[in-house]
Amino acid sequence: MPDLAALREPHGFKDSQVWYLTPMGLLVGGENVPRTSGGPPRTVRNIWQNFGADIAAAARKHDVPVELVIATIATESRGNPNAERTEPGFVSYQATPGRVSIGLMQTLISTAREASGNPALGPADLRMPAVSIDAGTAYIARQGGITGFDPPKVACAYNAGGLYHNTGSANRWRMRQYPIGTGAHADRFVAWFNDCFLLFDDPAQAPQPGFVRALQG
Repeated sequence: MPDLAALREPHGFKDSQVWYLTPMGLLVGGENVPRTSGGPPRTVRNIWQNFGADIAAAARKHDVPVELVIATIATESRGNPNAERTEPGFVSYQATPGRVSIGLMQTLISTAREASGNPALGPADLRMPAVSIDAGTAYIARQGGITGFDPPKVACAYNAGGLYHNTGSANRWRMRQYPIGTGAHADRFVAWFNDCFLLFDDPAQAPQPGFVRALQG
């Protein structure tokens, strides 16, 4: 689990807006209420209902807060296990595994192989929810040294392969993410992350490891 005391203090990344964690979610800038996706948390609820057992297992295995896994799935694929995205330069799964992202957590094939320690991992494997979730969660865990499991940093490091300064005027987070020069990716991630605090409205029943349980339980 992350250093909750540090995450509850106002902080940021270089010249970004500040944010901090509260028992109700992540507050950014001068917000008084955590910003969600709006309305009932349908997307994160569907993800939890459909894949909760695999998410919980991967979170325990890699010691990653459950909410970060759910928010990553929501941001990357909206819960579609067959989601696929190719990057410029893609030729084929075999020739360019670093140019195609597959599955719920949209890891590159090459990244999934490295994070999972399975060099034989292929497209069909990553379309299996349990495999994609485990590989993506392993990647979040590996990046924990640079992100501290701080939600916006997790979002940007996962999306951009690390934490890099970006000064785009439309990027309040000041961390590189795609589309470059915007903060859209982290904005979506944080909204889904905050939706998890609505999803787990009974902290005593919230899964572990998790922010809701740690902050409210």
